Amino acid sequence: MTNVPIDGISIVGESSHHESPGDWKRYFSFSTDHKVIGIQYLVTSFIFFLVGGIFAMVIRGELMTPESDLIDRTVYNGMFTMHGTVMLFLWTFPSLVGFANYLVPLMIGARDMAFPRLNAVAFWMVPVVGILLMSSFFIPGGPAQAGWWAYPPVSLQNPTGNLINGQVLWLLAVAVSGVSSIMGAVNFVTTIVKMRAPGMGFFKMPLFVWAVFSAQIIQLFGLPALTAGAVMLLLDLTCGTAFFDPARGGNPVMFQHYFWFYSHPAVYVIILPIFGIFSEIFPVYSRKPLFGYKVVAVSSILIAVVSGIVWVHHINLLGLSKVDK
Repeated sequence: MTNVPIDGISIVGESSHHESPGDWKRYFSFSTDHKVIGIQYLVTSFIFFLVGGIFAMVIRGELMTPESDLIDRTVYNGMFTMHGTVMLFLWTFPSLVGFANYLVPLMIGARDMAFPRLNAVAFWMVPVVGILLMSSFFIPGGPAQAGWWAYPPVSLQNPTGNLINGQVLWLLAVAVSGVSSIMGAVNFVTTIVKMRAPGMGFFKMPLFVWAVFSAQIIQLFGLPALTAGAVMLLLDLTCGTAFFDPARGGNPVMFQHYFWFYSHPAVYVIILPIFGIFSEIFPVYSRKPLFGYKVVAVSSILIAVVSGIVWVHHINLLGLSKVDK
């Protein structure tokens, strides 16, 4: 295996990828080729897109009539929760990471991502998340039913009394997904900052790279909050802690802060790469250079900054602005 040091980062050179272009088996292997990993992300995410779509059709089928005549109420709550979770954590984020994995190293002239093995590990955690979520359908009580936001005290309920239940598996899946995305964010930020081709300054990067850079900064600083909240809620459910249980002195509102500190900026994690794609496609088909390149680039970073300070508007009905006297 050939290691090529660039700007102090040792990366795997092109000669390390021994898979032949027509070898389909490499897409089922622990490949460290960023293009293979990008395709793995895309294919996996669209498989789960179909799964989430099936959940959506069942939900809409139930809503066609006022009565619960298609599925049971608890099944509906589980489908509702799983639809939102799958579409967000197993389709939207992985699909955009797949595009970025494939394109960013090519756009900045890097041979691969800064940490190819970390890149592969981050991808293979995504199927683990899917297995955890889908397996919750086959345990007593079924999948989680507290919505994709999992607010306590609703998410702390355990009607079956089993240690392993749908909500526990949901929290494990969210925690694993969070770790995977944080690893990916470290990789993207390091790659873009340290591995650009000689002569490519920040304001010479393609706007898609700027958009990915901004989105991954959000992931890097915001996602640890959601991951920590999921782990703390998991401990409340399984180990007897009381971080968010109001019956034992916990503060359920604190979980909402953890959740929305990331989940509000998450909408920009989704839309920023789309803005970047538009910024690359429109100039090509209009045959004109993009107007205001630096404005678009800087605004991407400013969106990331502003998104991290406005999360409380999601919980404005709690009366947090009132001062207790």
